[in-house]
Amino acid sequence: MEAVGDALLSAAIGLLFDKLASTDLLDFARQQWVYSDLKKWEIELSNIREELNDAEDKQITDHSVKEWLGNLKDLAYDMEDILDGFAYEALQRELTAKEADHQGRPSKVRKLISTCLGIFNPNEVMRYINMRSKVLEITRRLRDISAQKSELRLEKVAAITNSARGRPVTASLGYEPQVYGRGTEKEIIIGMLLRNEPTKTNFSVVSIVATGGMGKTTLARLVYDDDKTVTKHFDKKAWVCVSDQFDAVRITKTILNSVTNSQSSDSQDLHQIQENLRKELKGKKFLIVLDDLWNDDYFELDRLCSPFWVGAQGSKILVTTRNNNVANKMRGRKILHELKQLPYDDCLKIFQTHAFEHMNIDEHPNLESIGRRIVEKCGGSPLAARALGGLLRSELRECEWERVLYSKVWNLTDKECDIIPALRLSYYHLSSHLKRCFTYCANFPQDYEFTKQELILLWIAEGLIQQSKDNRKMEDHGDKYFDELLSRSFFQSSSSNRSRFVMHDLVHALAKSIAGDTCLHLDDELWNDLQCSISENTRHSSFTRHFCDIFKKFERFHKKEHLRTFIALPIDESTSRRHSFISNKVLEELIPRLGHLRVLSLARYMISEIPDSFGELKHLRYLNLSYTNIKWLPDSIGNLFYLQTLKLSCCEKLIRLPISIGNLINLRHLDVAGAKQLQEMPVQIGKLKDLRILSNFIVDKNNGLTIKGLKDMSHLRELCISKLENVVNIQDARDADLKLKRNLESLIMQWSSELDGSGNERNQMDVLDSLQPCLNLNKLCIKWYGGPEFPRWIGDALFSKMVDLSLIDCRECTSLPCLGQLPSLKQLRIQGMDGVKKVGAEFYGETRVSAGKFFPSLESLHFNRMSEWEQWEDWSSSTESLFPCLHELTIEDCPKLIMKLPTYLPSLTKLSVHFCPKLESPLSRLPLLKGLQVKECNEAVLSSGNDLTSLTKLTISGISGLIKLHEGFVQFLQGLRVLKVSECEELVYLWEDGFGSENSHSLEIRDCDQLVSLGCNLQSLEISGCDKLERLPNGWQSLTCLEELTIRDCPKLASFPDVGFPPMLRNLILENCEGLKSLPDGMMLKMRNDSTDSNNLCLLECLSIWNCPSLICFPKGQLPTTLKSLHILHCENLKSLPEEMMGTCALEDFSIEGCPSLIGLPKGGLPATLKKLRIWSCGRLESLPEGIMHQHSTNAAALQVLEIGECPFLTSFPRGKFQSTLERLHIGDCERLESISEEMFHSTNNSLQSLTLRRYPNLKTLPDCLNTLTDLRIEDFENLELLLPQIKKLTRLTSLEISHSENIKTPLSQWGLSRLTSLKDLLISGMFPDATSFSDDPHSIIFPTTLSSLTLLEFQNLESLASLSLQTLTSLEKLEIYSCPKLRSILPTEGLLPDTLSRLYVRDCPHLTQRYSKEEGDDWPKIAHIPYVDIDDQSI
Repeated sequence: MEAVGDALLSAAIGLLFDKLASTDLLDFARQQWVYSDLKKWEIELSNIREELNDAEDKQITDHSVKEWLGNLKDLAYDMEDILDGFAYEALQRELTAKEADHQGRPSKVRKLISTCLGIFNPNEVMRYINMRSKVLEITRRLRDISAQKSELRLEKVAAITNSARGRPVTASLGYEPQVYGRGTEKEIIIGMLLRNEPTKTNFSVVSIVATGGMGKTTLARLVYDDDKTVTKHFDKKAWVCVSDQFDAVRITKTILNSVTNSQSSDSQDLHQIQENLRKELKGKKFLIVLDDLWNDDYFELDRLCSPFWVGAQGSKILVTTRNNNVANKMRGRKILHELKQLPYDDCLKIFQTHAFEHMNIDEHPNLESIGRRIVEKCGGSPLAARALGGLLRSELRECEWERVLYSKVWNLTDKECDIIPALRLSYYHLSSHLKRCFTYCANFPQDYEFTKQELILLWIAEGLIQQSKDNRKMEDHGDKYFDELLSRSFFQSSSSNRSRFVMHDLVHALAKSIAGDTCLHLDDELWNDLQCSISENTRHSSFTRHFCDIFKKFERFHKKEHLRTFIALPIDESTSRRHSFISNKVLEELIPRLGHLRVLSLARYMISEIPDSFGELKHLRYLNLSYTNIKWLPDSIGNLFYLQTLKLSCCEKLIRLPISIGNLINLRHLDVAGAKQLQEMPVQIGKLKDLRILSNFIVDKNNGLTIKGLKDMSHLRELCISKLENVVNIQDARDADLKLKRNLESLIMQWSSELDGSGNERNQMDVLDSLQPCLNLNKLCIKWYGGPEFPRWIGDALFSKMVDLSLIDCRECTSLPCLGQLPSLKQLRIQGMDGVKKVGAEFYGETRVSAGKFFPSLESLHFNRMSEWEQWEDWSSSTESLFPCLHELTIEDCPKLIMKLPTYLPSLTKLSVHFCPKLESPLSRLPLLKGLQVKECNEAVLSSGNDLTSLTKLTISGISGLIKLHEGFVQFLQGLRVLKVSECEELVYLWEDGFGSENSHSLEIRDCDQLVSLGCNLQSLEISGCDKLERLPNGWQSLTCLEELTIRDCPKLASFPDVGFPPMLRNLILENCEGLKSLPDGMMLKMRNDSTDSNNLCLLECLSIWNCPSLICFPKGQLPTTLKSLHILHCENLKSLPEEMMGTCALEDFSIEGCPSLIGLPKGGLPATLKKLRIWSCGRLESLPEGIMHQHSTNAAALQVLEIGECPFLTSFPRGKFQSTLERLHIGDCERLESISEEMFHSTNNSLQSLTLRRYPNLKTLPDCLNTLTDLRIEDFENLELLLPQIKKLTRLTSLEISHSENIKTPLSQWGLSRLTSLKDLLISGMFPDATSFSDDPHSIIFPTTLSSLTLLEFQNLESLASLSLQTLTSLEKLEIYSCPKLRSILPTEGLLPDTLSRLYVRDCPHLTQRYSKEEGDDWPKIAHIPYVDIDDQSI
């Protein structure tokens, strides 16, 4: 059910009245003889407006009212477009007149010219006729709608008066509702996560299942954020919102980013991303939350979970979902928790918390009573209770509470309304302006994360912010709107990024329901459906940006001239490095036709040029071209008089702004941050008096833009001034009047980095002193200042709102300014202050005996690159008021610092000291310190400690002189959980008397050349680059917590203690241990009386041995029953494996590669659990294990993947058939191996999908039963001719690669590839050495039309592709042509390349390189529409 009237009409009609009352517009209307028409509009709208509120109620159940409102909504949009057009022309004439005045032209002459042009100019006459016809058409439609109104029997009903104005609002960030009634469930879920129960898999799946709005995500977040239990229990944690659009690549990348605390590469290769994730999770106990999971496709879920199998035992996946089937389809042990409705009393608490937030509930018994009855209708939904509480927050009128209680919305059936009634009621009681702002968010897809500032800018551009007499405060109004919607639970903080916001699924569904066709987001399903049309009623549209977007996908926007919004999502993606490409036809042919656009965002597209026609988008208010390749904007941009926001951030090739920028008199936000090549700005910038954000004001000298150009920009809020060395006249700096810019909140002042500071120190001091800002400033950054000292205003306590301060590379200053008295300062960064030798009283601001607090609010302090700093005067021992709130302290690259770190920092939780080799100050009295990093420092820093009992993670690296950790330091490490030691070349042992910390869970030791023995109690141990490590301690079995052991690059380690591995060891990695000769006997299970020895149990799950050339054999016995993964790589002298080693193990993945001395593998069966077997580069291997084939007499593995290659002495397969479970078979470089045959496969239940054959001479034909193949790769195959009849029968093939079969005689046109109607990807390479063309018949059909990717390479004499009829490949998206030196054209004889083509790659084809050169190529215009063209590895 949809409701369209209220959100897009009440405020819209109010806006029309504002426009109709505009004096400038009415004057223009009189000149154009349409004044009387506009007055008629005003009268009709006034009559309609009185009955809109009744229509809002009735539309829910009366279809005719709903249809009437829809027609009125469309009419209101069209009226606004016409009025904006009038206002634009009026503004244009005003600017023209001002320009004429500037040129000294007499006003009478100007009017005479204007009149004559209007009478005799044919264009003006046609424009008037068109305008007049549009006005008359609007008048007719308005008359019809007004007439229909009387038939609907609408009544005059007072409007709801709730408004964002005057109501208390919450803070915009970190708004989190209090959680009630879920304490028991929280403990239950935590118990499920912490429970280590025996299971065949290393991870379990805990699912929270409930209907929407019951608090699944809230409960999961409570559990996830529990530091006392959950965070400590797991090594790695990740949270990802899955949503209904299941994207395995996005989900996996999000998990990878979380566990690495960084941004992953921009790869879209799922296999590569999963490999990287697998490396991060291997051996780690992890917790991964898959929030809002909808997909119940078993295979999709199984593929997503594939990296999870390498984690440590006890890993957990926490799923929230509405669907029981989703929970049951997940792999691993499944634990289900059905979340019930919230008890009434808890729902009541939620409701009252929000409704009575600013009231005493005891003073309003009647409201409390009504509230109780309202909560009864919430159905136990915390979301509904929160929404209705927010709706009635601080509302004192009983009638409004009763209006909610007795609303007809409660009585709607599910068929009439599929949205929770409480949410619809909450929406219904919003003010009309808030309704429009909320409904606009239907433009975003479900679970889209947006920033507050970005959304407010869009609201402003769309005219959704209520206009006031002083439109200078629109941003403030937008801020209030946002906070109000946040406090009412229409928005909520993102679980993954608290600086971003999302809408709950049900809230998003509500927005879509209300918006109807007005807002349209083209998700991937709609985007790829070219038959999907766009409604004529759609005004706002967004789409998800892809790597390459072709013009054909945008054709549906043709004839949608009334579209107002065209946004490529995500808008703000500053954390990603991935760029996208779009067809230039979209820029040149489509967008100029969308003449009513208000918002246009093409950020992150690799656009290099903007057409002049963009200047015709006269309604445009918002233009975002950030992260594009543009070098300049056309001067026609100066015609966009309405433009309010111009975003060009990180346009690294931008070299100039348009000279006409001074015409953009409504511009409020100009963002050119990161435009590194922009070196100057037009003088006309000074005309932009309405600017709020100016991210770079570049001061010029001579006759260019001087700093006094800032004088009239009195509304600035964020400002960066650069090239301050060009300020020659100090009076110009004073004239900039920064002190009087009362709204200025953020200020960056910087000189050029290449200045040496000599000769103009006095000038720089005077400039900085003259640029003193207003006292409202909360963020200040000064860079490359060259004066010897700072002016006194920096650090003045009167700057009471200063929160963030940075002093960067001010190399000539010899002392720091007085900053200790800034009462609100939270973030302080001091960097590159090469002249500072001492930090003391001048920094704190008063004497040591002063009673005042120093840095009373400071939370983060960073000192970086202080090359001459020697002494830090410590007052902490004599005052309790130094840095009382400091949480994080970093001291980095201070090579001369000797003394001394503060000895008492009561709130410090994180300390990092890097490259301070002379520092002699030990640590003490840091009672809350949790994380400590000490790198490249003197061992004196770790000589003692005092009150470090909260320390949980310690990283030590490159500590000179460190032989051991001192007892005075170790004794305070009772809470230590993670210890990493690296590059300590003089370290001999850790502690004299053992480890000393029973709670330590992780130790990592790297590059410690003198280390000869170990002894400690750990959970994870990594030893790397210890050149002299010869042995591990015999008593290491006492390491009862050790689960993961990695030893790399320890060339002298020869063996392990014979007793076996520590009892809980699950993951063992041995890499580049050249001297390792044997593994411990105790790792294998020994048989006694046909059963395993219970005294010799090993829990190993993953074993990887790589490049250990001295290893000759494995110990005798059976592999541990728990072992799932065994990889043996490049052990060149390994000769044999024990015959009985497979035993009863649960092995799933077995890979042996690069073992040229290995003669045979264990005979007999393979574990039934084995899924993947890879045997590669074993040059002396003569036979394969019998278990790869199924026979009645042997046990066979349920193999899914079998890869055999580079084994020249293999001659045959074992008797029997391949398992019916086999999905991928790869055979390569096995010259003597017998051919696979029909008899080796199950003819009826064959699962084989992927087959790769490389240099396999005994194969003469493909078995006919392989009709399930979807992926076939054949390389260097001399019998290809014999396989062609079978290949053309493989109608399920989606991918086919055939390369380097030069003896093939059958022409490509006779291969029958056109019959492969499922084929999408085709690669053909290295054959037909004499062919100049693929066919003599220009009309032959060689390839199927389903082909989406075609790669042709190494055709030495090929001259033309005309015979391929590429224009018929109507699904082709990617075309790659490599190493075809004589090829002269890729274009078909008739027509162009298919319009679906989005990527074209050409390499080592000299004729094509010349022909398709962007600058000089004759055929460049014929391929210019392709979004991505790469020629010789250069994107053009």
